[in-house]
Amino acid sequence: MLDPRAFRRDPEGVAKALRVRGLELDLPTYTSLERARKDLQTETESLQHDRNEISRAIGIARADGEDVTD
Repeated sequence: MLDPRAFRRDPEGVAKALRVRGLELDLPTYTSLERARKDLQTETESLQHDRNEISRAIGIARADGEDVTD
């Protein structure tokens, strides 16, 4: 089994090791997919941050006795 961290650290080294075993890694496609994964991860973390900020604000408003039904 291949370690995903090895792919992220040294994709060219992994491609070279696979070539020795007779396998070919489509490095441009892998690089493109990894970039898309990182972008999605960043977007997800940003959305989670926004959700947490809104939840925190609701908690503060509720504690102050404000109406938070909206």
